[in-house]
Amino acid sequence: MKTLAIPNGSLYEKTISLLKKIGIEIYVEGRSYEAQVKGSDIFTRAYIMRPQKIPRAVFRGVANAGICGYDCVCEEYVENAPLQIISELNFGRNSEKSVKIIIFGKRKEIVDSENVIVSAEYTNLAKKFFKKARIEYSCGTTEADIITGLADYGVGVTESGKSIADNGLKILKEIMISPVVLIAKERSPKLEFFGKQINGALKSEKFQLIKMDARKDIVEEIIKIVPSIQSPTVNVLANGSFAIETVAPKKLLSDLILNLQKLGAKGIIVQDINILM
Repeated sequence: MKTLAIPNGSLYEKTISLLKKIGIEIYVEGRSYEAQVKGSDIFTRAYIMRPQKIPRAVFRGVANAGICGYDCVCEEYVENAPLQIISELNFGRNSEKSVKIIIFGKRKEIVDSENVIVSAEYTNLAKKFFKKARIEYSCGTTEADIITGLADYGVGVTESGKSIADNGLKILKEIMISPVVLIAKERSPKLEFFGKQINGALKSEKFQLIKMDARKDIVEEIIKIVPSIQSPTVNVLANGSFAIETVAPKKLLSDLILNLQKLGAKGIIVQDINILM
């Protein structure tokens, strides 16, 4: 039985949505952490887990593959047995941006000494930069530890940096950028294709399919203004007119549809796309 580890928390809904777009349904009963997988010949079962635990679950063979942040992989990295990054998945916790792991604080520079306390959401990563300071684990809201004086520095995650700035703190060092990744102990063609499908579902969210009918005399003018991945599809209809299909970025749709109507296009249909590869 092949098992996929799915992150709970802020990444959960987006992950489930993307899997659904590529035809994979995750069925969870109540508050169970074990789920059935339908529509996949790669996975038959899923575990819903804290993303921080997913690299360890994959390494130990509890799950055959998992989706989590790259920061979790680096924090839980097992010496002499690195995990494979099958694919980077271009989505974040609350946006399309990858999060950043940072060192922050009130001071203008980083000081590493025995009387310094570091509140770290990533203790292993913190140890690479603080050799003398006392490192204490933080389960979140690390900014508050610095504001209240519980710690001198924080090591945590940020997407926009807004919370850091709002609390009058400074980002002193960017440790790493952490995209969401698909991981496994070993690569395989099926897993690599699975990663490409998810990225195809992500890419499709920026585009829509446009269909329209057009008279023969305006087809060339329409082709000139419509964007496409390679080239629009043009077919002759039974009445002698033409059907045109193309894929267009969502951000261009409003002006594009207006211009198509001005040219005389009829029966314009706009549809969502599940996968774009």
